[in-house]
Amino acid sequence: MFGYPIRYSFNESVYMSNKILIIGSGIAGISSSLKLKSYGLESIIIDKGNFIGGRIGTRDIKIKDKSHYFFHGAQFFTAKSDNFQKVVQNGINKKYIKEYGSFSPPRYRGFKSMRNFLINLSENLNIIQNVKVTHLRTYNDKISVLDSKSRIWPTFDAVISTLPAPQNLELMKKFPTLKKTLKTASYDACVALMFFFERSPKNIPQFFDYYKKNSILSWMAAGSNLRFWTAHSKGDFSNISLNKDKELVKNEMFSEIKKIIYRFEENVKINFHSLQIWKYAKVTKVASGPQIDPKFPVVIAGDFMEGPNVESAFISGEKAADLIFKRLH
Repeated sequence: MFGYPIRYSFNESVYMSNKILIIGSGIAGISSSLKLKSYGLESIIIDKGNFIGGRIGTRDIKIKDKSHYFFHGAQFFTAKSDNFQKVVQNGINKKYIKEYGSFSPPRYRGFKSMRNFLINLSENLNIIQNVKVTHLRTYNDKISVLDSKSRIWPTFDAVISTLPAPQNLELMKKFPTLKKTLKTASYDACVALMFFFERSPKNIPQFFDYYKKNSILSWMAAGSNLRFWTAHSKGDFSNISLNKDKELVKNEMFSEIKKIIYRFEENVKINFHSLQIWKYAKVTKVASGPQIDPKFPVVIAGDFMEGPNVESAFISGEKAADLIFKRLH
């Protein structure tokens, strides 16, 4: 299981006092809230999951009371834009981000896990987990919201939804312009297989890139150390595996992993840990169309608006906050 507690529980008084609702506690939702905060605007983030991060996923395993981490979602992030470079540099200075490997351009990871990056980034934000927003409707020039744990429809000055495009479609029933934008985006699925070695290997590099090679795998990468690994499958394999028997999928991937590993080190024992399937993992087509509704203060944000990486989701979240600020002022 994940090694982090839920940071906020449902609290109706906090819920009602905020003016802007952000749906989703991944990097796009967090960057939206941070940008709004810089404008002096209050916001609250609500997410249906147990933990912040979305597809920036961390899973832990305890061995002899020591935690080790699989990075089963995004493995790293780059920083090209000015604002994200500042975020990364601040994280490096405060020791919750580290440079990963020796790549060009530089790659970065959260330390000790990817989730540490977002926990620190969002430490002063209002976040509620385990609450699913189910409906949005207009109320005069504002937005009323219904969720899975309330019978009332609290009203917000604005809403930013950072769900993956296909999941966002259901929420945007009353906003046809945004529905049209969302329908232009597309994704590949991804199967993440986590495994670990009985002992730390001696001759295995920390990252394998098979994206352009003949393999069902896209890449494999070590997590918090060289014993704990995640392998991601390519889009074609992942898409047809969504409805396959999970044991069959596991065996296909595990067989491929062993073939690769044993080329480097034959006498190391490999253990399967778990399987994670991301239905909407990698953006294959960026959405085209308006990001904000022409009449009402509702905005969509996420990597599907900018590109298939962590920084793109961050940028999209900031753009969403800018659009709301301009609409409300």
